[in-house]
Amino acid sequence: MENENCEIFDEDEIITLQDENGNPLKFYEVACVEYEEQYYVLLSPAEEVEGIADDEVVICKLEDQDDDTQLIVPLEDEQLMEKVFEEYLRTAEECGCDDCDCDDDCDCEDCNCDGDGDCDCDCDHDGCHCEKE
Repeated sequence: MENENCEIFDEDEIITLQDENGNPLKFYEVACVEYEEQYYVLLSPAEEVEGIADDEVVICKLEDQDDDTQLIVPLEDEQLMEKVFEEYLRTAEECGCDDCDCDDDCDCEDCNCDGDGDCDCDCDHDGCHCEKE
């Protein structure tokens, strides 16, 4: 899913970073967000990482290097992290949920319903009304 300020990635996109000791750390790329003309990436641990809960994200700034590569630098400024995360939430909400146009109820055609009203389209909305029920 993408709009002009935010791109949300499929959960199977994994990148490997190195900690301060050179140890590899694997993360899912959750989203890339533009905030105040800077780009930030939201990362979720793909494996257990000390100090980061499974349901937390790490917000990093993308810094362009002279050799046309990008450096991923973890943010330490709590206020900036909150503002970037709020921008992510705002733009993700504007985009809708995954591949369906849900408002408060799910009526998408791409969901996998099991017939009991539970919709499996990753949209976190209650009350599936799709035709596959």
